[in-house]
Amino acid sequence: MAGSYGAEATRGERYRLSFTVGGLLASQGRALAEMYLNHLNHAGGDAECSSQTEVGKSIAAIRQQAIEENVLAIRTDSANRRVVAETTRRLSALTVGELAYLAGPDSSTSDREALMWIAMCRYYAIVGEFAGEVLKKHYLTGNTHLDFEDYGRFIADKATWHPELENISEGTAKKLRSNLFKAMREAHLFDKNSDTVLSFLPSPSLADILRKRADSLGYLPMRESSL
Repeated sequence: MAGSYGAEATRGERYRLSFTVGGLLASQGRALAEMYLNHLNHAGGDAECSSQTEVGKSIAAIRQQAIEENVLAIRTDSANRRVVAETTRRLSALTVGELAYLAGPDSSTSDREALMWIAMCRYYAIVGEFAGEVLKKHYLTGNTHLDFEDYGRFIADKATWHPELENISEGTAKKLRSNLFKAMREAHLFDKNSDTVLSFLPSPSLADILRKRADSLGYLPMRESSL
């Protein structure tokens, strides 16, 4: 399995399978992105980073401060630690430029949700593969119905090459599935009531950002020709 930070490239290794809490974490992501950028500014590190530099492990520098100051306003210490840890891990898979847009005043709610979905897809390779092989494929082929059975078939196929998917408990498997669908709903890429994939159209500003990382386009139910 890949390290604790940055985008996951499995290369035949075990999947990261810790997305059991939080859903999309959009508001939390924006708050910690802003905190990280302030940290860079005070440390003078922004001059050393290009906009296309992956944030990676450097975001760990704000983790303890975010916990101690309870930046996310979470009631219990244990929950605060879990959510901060999960959010910073996902943000580590974005670039500095993407993080700046996420935290900036000009990004729309839908754009920020899309960036947090992209962060989840990059950090968790299995989520990214589901987004490309199931979510986006359903949209492009006009089969917009998506449900747990589609997810089950996807996992069964991946388990052929990743036995760790068969070794997790039934409870954990359900949490992973539930949290993935929750994140899709919160990103407004999926409608729970009708089990329908929803199309996404980025703003011109986000479209410019997405073009710089080809993988980003594969995670969203959209046609690249619309950019």
